[in-house]
Amino acid sequence: MNTATREPKPLSPDLSEDGFSPKGNVLQRLGTFCLIAFPFLDLFLFRYSFRLFPGPLGYGPFLCMYALLPFWVLRFRFPVRVALTLGLVGLVGSSGVLAGIVTSGEFIKVFGSLVLPYLYYWYLWQYLGEDVIRGFRLYLKGAFIVSILGLLIFLDSLFPVGVYAGLSAFLKLNLTPAAFGIRIASTLGEPTYFANSIAPAGVFALWRLFFRQPDFDAYLQDRGLWLKRWQALAILLALVLTYSAMALVGLVVSFALILLIKRQFRTLLFSGFLVLLTVIIARNVPEINERLVGLRNATEVADTNVHGSSAILYNHAVITWENFSRNPWMGSGLGSHSVATKKYSILRDTTAFAYAEQNAPDASSMFLRIDSELGLFGILLTLFFLRSQYFKVQFHDREGLVLKLISAAFLVTLLLQLFRQGNFILNGFPFFVYGYFFAYQQFKSLN
Repeated sequence: MNTATREPKPLSPDLSEDGFSPKGNVLQRLGTFCLIAFPFLDLFLFRYSFRLFPGPLGYGPFLCMYALLPFWVLRFRFPVRVALTLGLVGLVGSSGVLAGIVTSGEFIKVFGSLVLPYLYYWYLWQYLGEDVIRGFRLYLKGAFIVSILGLLIFLDSLFPVGVYAGLSAFLKLNLTPAAFGIRIASTLGEPTYFANSIAPAGVFALWRLFFRQPDFDAYLQDRGLWLKRWQALAILLALVLTYSAMALVGLVVSFALILLIKRQFRTLLFSGFLVLLTVIIARNVPEINERLVGLRNATEVADTNVHGSSAILYNHAVITWENFSRNPWMGSGLGSHSVATKKYSILRDTTAFAYAEQNAPDASSMFLRIDSELGLFGILLTLFFLRSQYFKVQFHDREGLVLKLISAAFLVTLLLQLFRQGNFILNGFPFFVYGYFFAYQQFKSLN
């Protein structure tokens, strides 16, 4: 990837550069906020919140891409390495078309939906000066706002005052009932999507509540990355009230990464109690316990007690293995997992037949989809990217430690998406990919 397009902007503790200045009247501040938030529309709004036009690229939040990308293309240097990387993925992924597995139209639809967001988010990071501290500061504010909206909708489900009705007049919002209230999804469509997208904010919320260190905390505050206690609690509470297993997994992974950063290996080794406590809590939450039981019984696909999502994930694991064993090197091509699902689904003749082709386009897991559609090439490319951008810091290096925390925060979402979300671009996923990349690049520039 080409990182020479623009030098990072000098860091400044003045948050007015991000459009959050307390100056001006309410309308002026609201207008400024909307202008600053607009580029992040796809990051914090579910793709079906509203529609621009029919078709695979007509999602409402893509409005920011269509409005801003033409100007950014003229302003910033074209990302040659990004284009070459996308071209290589497209070339390998075209094997499905050449083999007659998928139609050229299906391939163009899938590949085109990759190109637009990955180019857009590259240019967004150029607009931010490749400054991950500034970018994460803006993300953190957005994550907090979305978390608060989720909590308000949750309270509205218990004590109706019209919050959901008011918001749904403008946006399509999903409500998923739970044993107590609803499963928080806020503006992100589904609880799992919320858990994945807000997970990086969860890292900083955990740091604020459990890993305080006065001198470094003052440095975080100076960089605009410090959460107040109630803000951190709000973010963590919103994640927990998704009743999503992925939210709990994300918090455990975040906790482990923070311990690694702090070199607290003994604590990490003996923190099995944390996992045990998490499992105990999960087993007492009906929505999560159903999935745990479902995973345990997933191999018994004829069992009517298998939870739907668990059966679907297991089904796609089997499908992926069957498809990978037949197309190990380069997979069966972009957009081909749907075809593989029709061939190898094991649920069709079971009591779970209704789930036989559920989530066929995305395999319920990005890693499974990569294995199936891009084969060993995709696996190695993914592992190379994750490993090559990983870095260690000395704990006394405050600037490096900030970048490491941000890198770890982005990594949590990458890992969660690889495990449990097969869409390559959903909810601004490329933003997190590039954020992980630029955190390492900015760290290298310090040394």
